Amino acid sequence: MSKIKKIIKVLWIIIAIIATASIISLIILPQWKGIFLAGSGGFLILNILIAMFFLKHNYKN
Repeated sequence: MSKIKKIIKVLWIIIAIIATASIISLIILPQWKGIFLAGSGGFLILNILIAMFFLKHNYKN
């Protein structure tokens, strides 16, 4: 497995963990705190996806 595939795999695992935590915080926490943490998690996921896009297109083997 090449180095870039390992990095991408780890980033997908991190995205899954963040998404799970965001959904749980939305359900468990009071109204505005849950919405704030879920929105922050979504923003972080978006940034990781953008980083993955640039990694795939700019990484040299």
